[in-house]
Amino acid sequence: MSIWPKAACANQQFSRHAVVRTFSLPNVSLIAAAVSALLQAGAQLFAVAIVVGTVTEAPPRSLAMYAGEYGYDSGPFWDVVPMVTCVLLLLALATNWKTPRRRLVLGAAVAFVIAGLFVAFVMGPVQAEVISAGYSDAVDEGLRARAAWWHTLDWISWALALVTGVLLSVALAVPVSDRADARSPRHAA
Repeated sequence: MSIWPKAACANQQFSRHAVVRTFSLPNVSLIAAAVSALLQAGAQLFAVAIVVGTVTEAPPRSLAMYAGEYGYDSGPFWDVVPMVTCVLLLLALATNWKTPRRRLVLGAAVAFVIAGLFVAFVMGPVQAEVISAGYSDAVDEGLRARAAWWHTLDWISWALALVTGVLLSVALAVPVSDRADARSPRHAA
C-alpha cells in the first residue's frame, strides 16, 4: 500500500527507491522514534529557555517556582518520555539494521546515549546542587555562578537531544529499496 499518489510514482527510479513509501515496520518504527526524539527535544527546549532560564536568574530567590505544595515538577514527564524514546529508538535500529539507514539510526542511538550520560554525570549533579539550595529571599552570587553553569550545560544537553531527532529525521529521507520492504510478511503475498 503506497502512501504516495500514483502520479508521484510515475518515475520508475522513484518507485523502486521511495522514501517512506509504504507502511512497513522499518518506516513506522523510524517515524515513531523521530517524533518521540523531536518531542523530547522540544520539551527540553522549553525547559532550558523558560524554566531553567528563570530558575537560574537569581538563586536562591528564583527557586521559588519549585517551592510549596504546588511547586513546579516536570519529573513525571522526564521519567517517562526518555524511556519511550529509548524503546522506539531501539526498535527503529533493529528494524532498519539491514537498510542504508543503519548508520544514521545508529548515530542517533549513540547521540541519545551520550546525551543521557551527559545529563546523569555532568549536568545532573550541578542541577541538583543548585536546586538543593532551596528558596530563600536573597541572592547568592556563588550560587548564581553555579546556576549559570547549569544553564550552559542544559543547552549542551538540548543540542545532543536535537542531534538525535535530526539524525532520525534525515534517516527518513534515505531511500530504501522495495526489496527491503518486500521481506516484510505484509508484502510476501
